Amino acid sequence: MERLRLAFQELIAETPIGGGSLAVYQDGKQLLSLHGGEASPGKEWEPSTLCLIWSASKGVAAACTLHALREKGISLETPVSVLWPEFGSQGKERVTLAELLSHRSGLAAIEPKGLGLPITDHEAVVKALASQAPSWLINGNEGDDSNVRFAMHGYGARTFGFLLDEIVRRITSETLASYWKRVFQEPLAIDLWFGLPEPLVGSAATVIAPKTPPAPGPFSKAFADSTSLTRRALSEPGGFLTPSVMNTPEMRRASLPSLGAIGTADALARFYALLAGDGEGFFQPETLAAMRTTLTKGYDRVLIDKTSFSAGFITNDYGIYGSGKNSFGHPGAGGSLGFADPELVLGFAFIPSAMHPGALPGARTQKLVRALYGT
Repeated sequence: MERLRLAFQELIAETPIGGGSLAVYQDGKQLLSLHGGEASPGKEWEPSTLCLIWSASKGVAAACTLHALREKGISLETPVSVLWPEFGSQGKERVTLAELLSHRSGLAAIEPKGLGLPITDHEAVVKALASQAPSWLINGNEGDDSNVRFAMHGYGARTFGFLLDEIVRRITSETLASYWKRVFQEPLAIDLWFGLPEPLVGSAATVIAPKTPPAPGPFSKAFADSTSLTRRALSEPGGFLTPSVMNTPEMRRASLPSLGAIGTADALARFYALLAGDGEGFFQPETLAAMRTTLTKGYDRVLIDKTSFSAGFITNDYGIYGSGKNSFGHPGAGGSLGFADPELVLGFAFIPSAMHPGALPGARTQKLVRALYGT
């Protein structure tokens, strides 16, 4: 852990503004908990400082969804339309929960282009998603009505959380935020929220926009094209969600399972340590296996890079979590990262306030992961 401690200290020293926190848990015990820098101008980062984790929210949301499905005895091979009849239109009637959870359902972006729905209008967004046709079909057979099984994947940067939230609502009559709070947050006393309660709204760290643009490349080129699937997936619904927008009280109070969870590194690492082990009575072995088993990998139509997904998590086929071959988790924009390493029964989390450019872990986050494993 000393390597990791030194790497984090170097990172904070090299960060001119903002701050961050890092934590590692193993077998349910805290191995490391660090913080440094400023939570907001003139205010030091404390152990209890909460911070937005962007898309690292998706891993927690996926765990909630898988837990709810298991509690109801619902297989991942069940068509989504069995639980959500309105979903079964425009060729989506055979899309399974496994396909939806692994970003293969063709719903990475809302259609028609430029629909302009607010990100806080859950009902309008899920209605739009249920009624639209998917963006792709298996083997590119878009015109083949006899085969509507999906294969190729594309990351649902915004839409994914709405889809999971609606599934949880359909089978439990609770929002995903409520389910998380009742089943996990309160019993485990975890400081991670989908929608901050009013007394905590003003206490979260101030998120700071990247100071440099993303490196030139296929992703940057696709994002610059307003008509591309990449651009639409990362900006619909809600338009551009800049750090200044996400720092507002309204957005901190909002429940946004795709990208709005706010918490501490300790909370996220502790939860992933639970997933890395035997589930501590919360998760059955079959559910943990679903989190760890890659369902699709290769070219991602949205991120324009190679990615691999299990049922709701990014797996480690391309090494973003270091040397743990069975590790799984989820990164967030700006460098936040949470993951589980089942071989070491270890949970890791890093949450910065000053963002780096790009959607996947950058050099700063990768430096910490290398220090963890000594690579």
